[in-house]
Amino acid sequence: MVVPSAQNKIMVVDDDPAVRYLISRFFSYNNYEIAAAEDAKTARKIFQIFQPDLVILDVNLPDDSGFNLCQEIRQTGKFVLMLTCLTDANYVLKGFERGADDYQTKPFNLEILKAKIEALLKRRQVPNDVISPLVSSYSPRLIFDNLIIDPQKFEVVVGEKIVSLTALEFELLYFLASHPDRVWERSELILSVWSQNDEIGAERKVDVHIGQIRKKIGDFDSKWIKTIRGKGYMFEPPVWK
Repeated sequence: MVVPSAQNKIMVVDDDPAVRYLISRFFSYNNYEIAAAEDAKTARKIFQIFQPDLVILDVNLPDDSGFNLCQEIRQTGKFVLMLTCLTDANYVLKGFERGADDYQTKPFNLEILKAKIEALLKRRQVPNDVISPLVSSYSPRLIFDNLIIDPQKFEVVVGEKIVSLTALEFELLYFLASHPDRVWERSELILSVWSQNDEIGAERKVDVHIGQIRKKIGDFDSKWIKTIRGKGYMFEPPVWK
């Protein structure tokens, strides 16, 4: 578990003052440093000064889309957790496409929100020789035909093209590829990759990330990652001839 400290800064961006107050008060009580903004314009100004480690970001803002702001923030390398009342799968997918690290629907449980934030911050606080909670620089490089998954460089290469994956996407792909020909249920992947076993919308989260990985590595025909109907997913290496 992450031990909150003055270094753990969270910025809350939401046009609802009650939501800003609730989250700010809760996380301040739990020893996080908090800043809040009611719109995108204010959020951009505060972000530059406050430099938060993570942003809790509402999708519907009065002056801009939260998706646009999410994309801007992720370009700085900071974590973004989308907070929204929009539960449609297309909105969830759009959030991840713009770089969101996680999402939480309204209404929400503060303890669950805290657990998600701790899980994200834990990824930032691992030692220098550890890329993620699952993958270290000492993990073996995986090579499958024209697909190379390299934990030393934290990169995926398809053919001669370097593919940019988020930390979660890399962990999920590496986990599946390092356990080939084994069917993993979505609940097992949530527990193994996200280290959570009571996740609202967990199955959809796995589906969205798998979809993003397939899109980025060009696995449109499910050559690498197979969907096992009624079960889950399996990484299938090519048959060498």
